[in-house]
Amino acid sequence: MTKGATRRGVLVSSLALTAVASEAARAAKPAPASADLHWLGELPPTAPGAAVWGAPWPRGAVKAKTALTAVGADGQALPLQTWPLAYWPDGSLKWTGHALAGPAPKGFQVRPGKPISPNKSVQVRETPERIEVAAGDLVCRFARTGGNLIESVSLAGRETLRGGRLVCLNQTLPPGDLGTRETQIFDGAIDAVMVEQRGPVRAVVRFEGKHRGAGRDWLPFTVRVAVDAEGRLTLTHSFVFDGDGNKDFIAGLGVRFDVPLTDELHNRHVRFAGEGEGMWGEAVRNLPGWQPAKFALAGKFQDQLRGERVPDLAAMDAKTRDQLATVPAWDGYRLFQGDADAFAIDKRTNTRSSWLRADHGGRSPGLGYVGGVSGGVAFGLRHFWQRHPTGLEIKGATTDAATVTLWLWSPQAGAMDLRHYSDRAHGLEIQYEDVEEGHSTPLGIARTNQVFLWPVAATPAREALSGMAKATTDPALPVAAPAYYQSCGAFGVWAPVDRSTPVKARLEAEHERLLGFYRHEVEQRRWYGFWDHGDVMHTYDQDRHAWRYDVGGYAWDNSELVPDLWLWTAFMRTGRADIFRMAEAMTRHTGEVDQYHLGPFKGLGSRHNVSHWGDGAKEVRISQSLLRRHYYYLTADERTGDIMAGLVDADHALAAVNPVRKVAAKTTYPTQARSGPDWFAFASNWLVAWERTGDTQWRDKIVKGLDAIAGSSHGMFTGPPFGYDPATATLYDLGTAFTTSYHLVTIMGGAEFVFELDGLIDDPAWTKAWARFCAYYNAPQAERQAALGQAAIDRYFGYPVWHARLTAWAARKLNDPALAQRAWKEFLTATKSGQERGPAPITRVAGNAVLKPIDEMANVSTNQSSQWALNLFELLALVGDAAPASLPASWD
Repeated sequence: MTKGATRRGVLVSSLALTAVASEAARAAKPAPASADLHWLGELPPTAPGAAVWGAPWPRGAVKAKTALTAVGADGQALPLQTWPLAYWPDGSLKWTGHALAGPAPKGFQVRPGKPISPNKSVQVRETPERIEVAAGDLVCRFARTGGNLIESVSLAGRETLRGGRLVCLNQTLPPGDLGTRETQIFDGAIDAVMVEQRGPVRAVVRFEGKHRGAGRDWLPFTVRVAVDAEGRLTLTHSFVFDGDGNKDFIAGLGVRFDVPLTDELHNRHVRFAGEGEGMWGEAVRNLPGWQPAKFALAGKFQDQLRGERVPDLAAMDAKTRDQLATVPAWDGYRLFQGDADAFAIDKRTNTRSSWLRADHGGRSPGLGYVGGVSGGVAFGLRHFWQRHPTGLEIKGATTDAATVTLWLWSPQAGAMDLRHYSDRAHGLEIQYEDVEEGHSTPLGIARTNQVFLWPVAATPAREALSGMAKATTDPALPVAAPAYYQSCGAFGVWAPVDRSTPVKARLEAEHERLLGFYRHEVEQRRWYGFWDHGDVMHTYDQDRHAWRYDVGGYAWDNSELVPDLWLWTAFMRTGRADIFRMAEAMTRHTGEVDQYHLGPFKGLGSRHNVSHWGDGAKEVRISQSLLRRHYYYLTADERTGDIMAGLVDADHALAAVNPVRKVAAKTTYPTQARSGPDWFAFASNWLVAWERTGDTQWRDKIVKGLDAIAGSSHGMFTGPPFGYDPATATLYDLGTAFTTSYHLVTIMGGAEFVFELDGLIDDPAWTKAWARFCAYYNAPQAERQAALGQAAIDRYFGYPVWHARLTAWAARKLNDPALAQRAWKEFLTATKSGQERGPAPITRVAGNAVLKPIDEMANVSTNQSSQWALNLFELLALVGDAAPASLPASWD
């Protein structure tokens, strides 16, 4: 044993470790109690609508009951609504949610002070029959029972929208089956409704229910309708699939409402947004401007195309009225986005006549409008082309009320197919697929979509509609600078981008190249679609020049080795809008599609697979709140809050689904849980519950587990499986019966979770056990065995690059320069395979080896990519000063 090894062994085992100060305690002083904010991507609001976001606060800086105000750069107060999102252990505010109304400044500040209300404050009035929300001359009435969630929306006394409801079509035969099929129609039915926020900037009404029809209730939904002081309605629509994937084939799923029409047909208008600022628009009955010599109003055609009022019938002479009556009136319109690269616009005169192709394009932002010069509704469906097949449909434009349907899944596409990709097992040995009877089921998966509604008093100008289309695609979001987030202690160990030395600059550039490659892959491989949008693939197939999309667990990634944390941490370091949007899409996907929200696997997620829900391994490591909290706290998204709140007892699911049932002998305990990834995932759920509520029962459950691990026979080197009793949240030491790999313990978010616990929980025994594990995981074998004895034998301490952060943590906590240097050596030195050194070069592949020319990164794996990136971030934050002056020769 070397002298340095002996010194570290003494240090790590010393009781002095119990006095190691937390990172929070080391901080010189908290940041000031004010948050300077700007717009994500420097894109302020482009259409009416309140901005909603979350802001962090340094520990102890803002007491729980402190009022907060928003102030522009000119010192003028801005209308602000505030609510708590999370608390520090001392009870001070950790995160707050906000809604901002009024003209959008380039930048503004939130700080303690009395807020002001908007000119059109949102007010809520409840009666036994309905809920009424008013914002100035906008009045929205919501039902408590029945099928119409939105009874009516009136603007300045004129009804502009009514009968807001949900619709579902289901088919009894799968796509491609030409047998006789039945199309069943289901309508949303309200089970419960409540007001979650009451203004003054924003009110939120939450509905829960199921789709009813064909003799059953199914597809439970949660719909939140937010009404803001800017006159916009925002619908967040979530549903859970609770059918039989082999028998139920959803052929249409949408949000529907009626728009009363009082203007004459030639003063009614339809609009659909196209690519860029493109806008398709016509009147329900166009003026025949192509015969100016024969038609008296030909000169008004341009006015009509702009949506301006043209003469009513009563103002025309008889001849002109008769001529106009010969022009077709178009009753139906639809925009269908069949895939990521093509949409089509059709129209027809009536249901007895054919559809006529009006135009086509590539990618629509999903915005439409129907109404007249006296008013109507603009409507947008977010992620329209990314989550194809989608559609916007208008019927009855020639009647006294047009019916609008925003199709989350368009009937024009045919029915969705949720069957597993194969009807037989393929196994782990070759196909890397964990297979178990009854586990490849979509029962309990979910999807959330967002709809925006703008009731208007007249047909908007095309420029205004273009602004609404941009707001549908990228809703304006206030954010802070990375330095402010870091000063608040948000999300554990990371630091803003650091290019202060040539080596650091090179490493930052390598990460940018890697992240850019993945962003390009989403587009190049077209990782889009209703169920797929947001996920990335797991492993590349160099022989086929394609990802292993059809090979068991090598296909969709499903949060394996936490790419979610990679993307969110990359955003925190840079503040880049493109990274935020990619992380947002991933969180929406992995928190909905890859997780079970009801059924036998409720609270668990599915391991990576060809089908997102197809793998036999159902674990909390995929569903854990650690992967959701960035999005929740940065956006104040209520749906994500619901998901995390539902995970506090996810550990109980292990009573039926033991995560090590296939590799470890059964014990006398109710089930088993590994220290990581299982218990760390439970504990991340409890951490979120603790910080959101301040209820210390969740802290106590975390401490109980930490103490059990620390007090076990070998501390963090015990197991990793423990006996576990979900009823009491108790871990039981199984001794050394299980001798295998430790590499999964911290790479599923375990390290990031424990790093963030530092300073939140003062537990000397745990601190000692964790630092000991960090110091010796990557240590030379002889050094590790000398310090740990039997615990170091017959165990696999693999993937040193992925665990360099543990060495860095020990170096930081023990103030050990030698460990800091070792951490960088571990991170920068290639293994025998050479696959862990860093991102490979990107090459162009063309010719007959591929379907079309592509850019590829040889043998890329998302496991390696996300873990390499996270370790880079954490080494720069923990031991950045110890970074070498030059890179190893293998980097040349």
